[in-house]
Amino acid sequence: MPSSPITGPLDRIVTIEEHMLPRFLTEYVGGARANLDAAYWATAERKLCDLGNERIVDMDANGVTMQVLSPTAPGVQVEPDPAKATHLAARTNDLIATVVASAPDRFAGFATVALQDPPGAVRELRRAVEELGMVGVLVNGHTCGSYLDEPQYEDFLAAVADLGVPLYLHPANSPDTCAWSDGHPQLRGPVFGWGVETAAHFLRLLFGGVFDRRPTNGLTVILGHAGEGLLAAPSRLDSRWQVANAERHGHRLDHLPSHYLRTNLFVTTSGVTDPLAFWAAVSGAGPARVGFALDYPMEDMGPQLAALRGRWQVDVLDAAADDELLANVAWRNVSRLLGLSLDASGHRLQPATP
Repeated sequence: MPSSPITGPLDRIVTIEEHMLPRFLTEYVGGARANLDAAYWATAERKLCDLGNERIVDMDANGVTMQVLSPTAPGVQVEPDPAKATHLAARTNDLIATVVASAPDRFAGFATVALQDPPGAVRELRRAVEELGMVGVLVNGHTCGSYLDEPQYEDFLAAVADLGVPLYLHPANSPDTCAWSDGHPQLRGPVFGWGVETAAHFLRLLFGGVFDRRPTNGLTVILGHAGEGLLAAPSRLDSRWQVANAERHGHRLDHLPSHYLRTNLFVTTSGVTDPLAFWAAVSGAGPARVGFALDYPMEDMGPQLAALRGRWQVDVLDAAADDELLANVAWRNVSRLLGLSLDASGHRLQPATP
């Protein structure tokens, strides 16, 4: 049970960037190990591989009602063999579906796909959502150096939109070493580089016109970590687009960039305790498009839940979340987005439906 009674707007908490690691994917986490302290990684890997008692104990101790599970980065997306990657994606989805079935009021799942084979990824996405009950799909950044705005992924993105589920765009290491990280390898990982890489990936979708095309104009992309920095100054995106935009190179948009931040982006708080970052997300994406996440087990749950329960208060601005916003961020927004149905106690009533 939670360490203290939870009532009012926080009577349930649903978190959606919560990771696991199937044993058969451990060969792909060398990059994660390289980014992180060895002792820290050892503890994290143990928790990543646990899909039962220890995970639920951690959830109960912190008042978390439900986790939406996904493999930790990079998952299958660095596997160069499309057939092997496709096989591993299906195994991952089957495993997550089994875990969800064992505790449907505590877990839901994001689908894994092998974009190395785009038509195969569409087939596996449809199986995962329509047959296994996955509530969305999570993609760990680029796939062997390819990004989702490239033409080979148009049918995949259209399938995501057609199914009415969101795409969680999760960070991963850049495929190439950037000049700004020379001599500073720590900058390539979660300290800084992951945010830059993931924000740039979203902007490739935006400026590539994905959100203007009819099959994908209703697509929702989820970014964690308070929007990977994109919501700090949307006005800057708009003003620079108008004077230094890519129309000279054949790119046009139906709206200013900030429009797509409010209509095609959903933001989670994963790993972020800064109140100003939270309020920037609420302002930039809208109060109905922000949800809670913990980045379990890579981040400490305590400080993040303290920020939530502290109402993201900023004394100097006299700002604090009211009950409605708090409940929306804690579980309502995510439940609407993912099609989750929860009873009065926060228990899941039925699997998500496409």
